[in-house]
Amino acid sequence: MAETHGPGGPLNPLDLLLKSQQAALRLTSEVLRTVRDTAVDAVTQPDELAKQVGELAGAVAGMATAVTGIAGATAQPLQDFIGRQRELADTVHTLAEAQAELAGVVASLAERHAEAVAALEKLTAPIFAVVGTEPTPPRTRAARKTAAARASRPG
Repeated sequence: MAETHGPGGPLNPLDLLLKSQQAALRLTSEVLRTVRDTAVDAVTQPDELAKQVGELAGAVAGMATAVTGIAGATAQPLQDFIGRQRELADTVHTLAEAQAELAGVVASLAERHAEAVAALEKLTAPIFAVVGTEPTPPRTRAARKTAAARASRPG
């Protein structure tokens, strides 16, 4: 489930990253301040030292929790994005297979049509010879290919 930010809008990953960095900086500052205070209090107030060590441990645990939460919040949208990209790749692959099949069907249709044209030319050749004209030369690549094949055949 996607987290939302504000009234129903999606959570912006960059905003999340900035907020997580700010939280990490705050926690780090607290830890450093506690370490500094602990060094001073260790000499003058041993009870205060024990209290501050406990607070330091709590702050470190809080930082670990925050980092884990941040990682979880940023990882899920990335996983969703990768999943959608996989689906898109599968769809494009399926489309490519369908186009390959369609290309085969169209190539077969072109061959059959070229055969029909060749047969039609054989039927009309005697008529052109009687009238005294030559058939119109082919204008398309497929027709030129058919005419070349026919001309190269003996007989």
